[in-house]
Amino acid sequence: MNPLTISFLAKLFSAVGAIVGIPSITVLVFYTFHQLTKPAGNASAATNFGSHPDAILLMLKGITQVMGALAGVVSSATQFLFNALAVLAAVSLMLATACWFTGRGLGAQAAWARFSAGALLSLVFLPTLLLALSLNGIGRLAMLALSAMCLCALHAVWVGYGGQTA
Repeated sequence: MNPLTISFLAKLFSAVGAIVGIPSITVLVFYTFHQLTKPAGNASAATNFGSHPDAILLMLKGITQVMGALAGVVSSATQFLFNALAVLAAVSLMLATACWFTGRGLGAQAAWARFSAGALLSLVFLPTLLLALSLNGIGRLAMLALSAMCLCALHAVWVGYGGQTA
């Protein structure tokens, strides 16, 4: 007897869609705001200390150039990470939208939702099964439990909407 039902899976898919979608939308809004307000050019510090600088001014000029180069490297790395986070948020938003629509479709007993739920559950089941084989200790136990839940959910989806009879 399967402990999971279609109505529970519909609520679960809708909840996962909302839980994953809200942070993704937030990150994308911040990314868009950052891209719109980003200055057009890079501000470079003027390091001209005259035609005949003394030793202290030359040291200050060198320190200024080194700090400017380090700031440029850190700025580039930060922008790369921010872009990667935005791409991850966009993918997460697509997955959240698919989960939310699948949950709504399962609740309405749509036939397409069974296929969508099967695909999404398979996307979760296969990596958790691989992690269950790779991890040790409590991690393996958690992944085995999640794999068992995915199998029960797949069974509930493919048994159909008629409900299980004991």
